[in-house]
Amino acid sequence: MNQQSEKRVEAGVKTLLQALTRNWCDTGILIDEFEATHTDYECDQSKDYDALVAGHFALKEAIDKINNRLNKVRL
Repeated sequence: MNQQSEKRVEAGVKTLLQALTRNWCDTGILIDEFEATHTDYECDQSKDYDALVAGHFALKEAIDKINNRLNKVRL
C-alpha cells in the first residue's frame, strides 16, 4: 500500500511539473506576441497583460520550488 501511494505521488508530481512547464511556455509565447504587437505604453496599460506576466512568473517560481524540493530529497 505504501509503495503504491508513493508511486502515485511520484506520477502526480511528474504530471504537475509537465503541466506547469507547458503553461509557462505557452504564457511566454503569448507575452512575446503581445510585446511584439504593442508599445511599451500599451503593455503598461493592459491589466490582462499585467496579470499574464504575474502568472507567468508565478508558474516559474512554482516549477523552481518543486524542483528544488525534489533535488533536496534526492541528495
